[in-house]
Amino acid sequence: MEEDLLNILNNSDEAVYELDAYLAKQSGIDNKQKWEALKEIALRGTQKQRFFALTVISVNKPDYLEAISLELIENHNFSEIEPILKPICNICSTIGKEIHANYMEEVLDYAIKNNKEYLAEVVLRNIISTKYWRRVIGNILQIVSISDNLTIVDLLSFFIYQQGNDEYSLLINHFSKENQEKIAKLQIQILERLKNGYQKLNV
Repeated sequence: MEEDLLNILNNSDEAVYELDAYLAKQSGIDNKQKWEALKEIALRGTQKQRFFALTVISVNKPDYLEAISLELIENHNFSEIEPILKPICNICSTIGKEIHANYMEEVLDYAIKNNKEYLAEVVLRNIISTKYWRRVIGNILQIVSISDNLTIVDLLSFFIYQQGNDEYSLLINHFSKENQEKIAKLQIQILERLKNGYQKLNV
């Protein structure tokens, strides 16, 4: 079974999609064994294999999601595992416990200190999607202070999508008067992005 999975991971140009299709065809005991085999690859495969395996796991959320997350967050050598930090943080945000939030904060700090802008953006959004979003208020304030309007609109519409209007109002109260005025001018664009972008993900 693991051989079939490795063949897809090593040879497919669209490994995530092919893995999804392959696993969807299985049922019962076969399905469980396939997911267990994928778990082993996610923990002990090559970086490329682990990335694809963890991506599929983060999307499909098998029963062992929390168990594998606890193994994954034992590794704090972020430079070594940087290629797989995105799916790891996706899994952490799905579980959403404090230990996972702590780990994501460490990853965010690593990304910022090492100028890994894309990783920082991904992890920030992972944290925003949890109940621990208040921990990154400072990061959000900084982004709004220095970023272009498009970036601000997308980030704040994502925030509303994840946390709702009440929490958004709480967030806005943390901004300076100048930035509150900037956001007010962008509010129509923010709501349009929310409606035509993020809310359509649920359709």
